[in-house]
Amino acid sequence: MEKPPWGYRQPEDEHLFTQPTNDRSIVPDRVSPAVEGYFRVPAVWIGDAPDPNAVRVLNPPVHHAVVLTKKLRCGIEARVQRDGTFLFDFSSWPLAPTIVIPGYRIPDPEQSYRVSLEHTSAENNAETHAVLRAQVMNAHQACVTTSESIVKRRAATMGFPVAAWSTHKAISFDTSPSYEDDTENIHALARNILNNKYQVPQQSPDPRRVLELEVVEHSLELLDSILAEGDEIVIQMVEAAYIAACRLREKRFGEAVTLAWGVCEQLVSLVWKNLLEDAQTSGNVTERMPRERREKLTGRDYTASVMVEMLEINGRIDHNLYRSLEVARKARNRWAHEMRVPKEREVFFCIQAVQRLLQDVKGIQLSLQSGGRGGVPEWPVWIWERVQSRGGP
Repeated sequence: MEKPPWGYRQPEDEHLFTQPTNDRSIVPDRVSPAVEGYFRVPAVWIGDAPDPNAVRVLNPPVHHAVVLTKKLRCGIEARVQRDGTFLFDFSSWPLAPTIVIPGYRIPDPEQSYRVSLEHTSAENNAETHAVLRAQVMNAHQACVTTSESIVKRRAATMGFPVAAWSTHKAISFDTSPSYEDDTENIHALARNILNNKYQVPQQSPDPRRVLELEVVEHSLELLDSILAEGDEIVIQMVEAAYIAACRLREKRFGEAVTLAWGVCEQLVSLVWKNLLEDAQTSGNVTERMPRERREKLTGRDYTASVMVEMLEINGRIDHNLYRSLEVARKARNRWAHEMRVPKEREVFFCIQAVQRLLQDVKGIQLSLQSGGRGGVPEWPVWIWERVQSRGGP
């Protein structure tokens, strides 16, 4: 069976891809978002709470007022709105800039065809960038909870993680929010309801706590230090640690210990590598650390368990960190191989080990909160007995 023809692009058509046209066979050039952001859930006011009368219903001059801007060293510009929306202009960020997705001519609008490979490749690239941008925003949420701990010496509920598809997306900072209803997007629904775009009559707006400007500024400075190296793996490790803490809060202990231990292994391997490099540079390089020996020491025989033992013996990690890593490793293995759910304290030790390793190895200070809401409401026993005696509610 003959395959459908490819979409194509010819030099004489170039002007058609960059301006409006009525030609139905032209798929124009497109551009991926320059700005992405998230609405923090649980909701907060940034800086100070507005007059309740001013925010009974959606009031853009108040809700969308920009209360803080900051240009990060990596090229990202951040803007923070009063209603708890954090926006980031990624267009100049080398790791995930704006992508131009090339258009193409459809061979026959009435027949099936295959999308040009250049178009598909650029779309996939833009999607990959969207994932990394979402990871940056989750890393920022880790920075927010850390900053609350450092600046205000308080523990507070962490924000709900975002996904690549659930972030706010716009072509510029000045693009008006769409406030579209998306039943799959909890962040969009929360913003619609809390900002009261539906203009539901109410005596007072839904309560939000205040997140001070100094906390937010500190969170952006911390994010700046994380992004300064331009290392995607560092971003992924911070996000994984953050989501692990979120899973701990949700009492999903197996998922939490798996994510957190994965970060621990990465960081332990870096400490192990540093130990080998130090050994290689002391004494006669050829005799003490030939290539065969180095390959052996970095091979499959030297598991994370062995590395942790040797690092503690050599004084590269202290005994408290060693004990936490041992608890975490065993809990993760029992979950991975036997589906034995870890205990809460075991996951807590793992999260503590992640934070300690990030501080020691990468100089990144995180203070992630593990507490959360309980999942079981309670009633006085006599109410239950009364219900039982009636045979049901």
